[in-house]
Amino acid sequence: MTPQVKEIDVTAGDGLSESWLEVHHAANRAVWGDAAQRTSIEEVADVAARRHEVRRSFVVTDDDSDVAIAAAQTIRRTRENVGTGGLWLSVHPDHQRRRVGTALLEHCELALRDDGCDRIHEHSGAPDEQGDAATGFAIANGYRQTLLVLRQDLALPVDEAALTALDPRPDPAAYAIETSVDGLPEEWLEDRALLARRMSTDAPSGDIDLDEEDWDAERVRQLWNTPSPIWAVESVARHVPSGRLVAFTDLVVRPGQPDLAVQTDTLVLREHRGRALGLAVKLANLRSLQRERPDVTTVRTWNADTNVHMIAINERLGFRPTGWSREWAKEF
Repeated sequence: MTPQVKEIDVTAGDGLSESWLEVHHAANRAVWGDAAQRTSIEEVADVAARRHEVRRSFVVTDDDSDVAIAAAQTIRRTRENVGTGGLWLSVHPDHQRRRVGTALLEHCELALRDDGCDRIHEHSGAPDEQGDAATGFAIANGYRQTLLVLRQDLALPVDEAALTALDPRPDPAAYAIETSVDGLPEEWLEDRALLARRMSTDAPSGDIDLDEEDWDAERVRQLWNTPSPIWAVESVARHVPSGRLVAFTDLVVRPGQPDLAVQTDTLVLREHRGRALGLAVKLANLRSLQRERPDVTTVRTWNADTNVHMIAINERLGFRPTGWSREWAKEF
């Protein structure tokens, strides 16, 4: 019997919404154990609007009950890369290998095609470098690997003496390191837009062509300065002679997992590399995180396996490898 897929409103706050989210959590725990990441409906709803995304949620239930056995969300971008959809799909461990995931995947692919997408670009993760069942599932359903990404974790707190010993202390006549907590100063926004635009093309993307992202000050303001349940800290390097921001890094703490800080982006403009600015802004951010959020016990980051320079910086800070992610693409 073919599993029946239905579309739901995950923000409804009912039992089915909670069951939908628990499928994702259960599938994640089966792969990562105690290191599994968690999220919340509050965060899922918040992120889409601020990232210029339209998300549709789908569920497969156990017979006619409100207990989900598989859950998915399609992600359609509305500002750039509008033809490239995203997909978040999980099957509860008790119901895997029954073609439930395949049926849900086919339904979501059709939904994305109907919404105007001609490609899906997503990822899967596992503690093993060789991958896991999700790797085989992606390949069996026509997806090709575009990038291999290393996950690294840092246990907190880190002793201040260790941070001081690592601090490159850039020449203050050349660069100033600045930090902002839970929002960005207005005077940063124009430069941060340029850094975000460069991040979209400078960061390794593997075997897939993606459009340069269209960032301006208003888009940065919407992402970082609108009310959100997600807490953030960001540090930047300012080039003193020009007054422009030339490097940044940020960390976010999400409501579904307040003991974990996630490193999202780090970038140093090419013309300012080789001066240890990446290390300097990361150290400033770690110091601020430990002051402001002593409840955070882990920092987690991801880098393409080819990004050996950033991986080496993380190793100097004490990060250790904890898993791998694979990025996948499928053209329709």
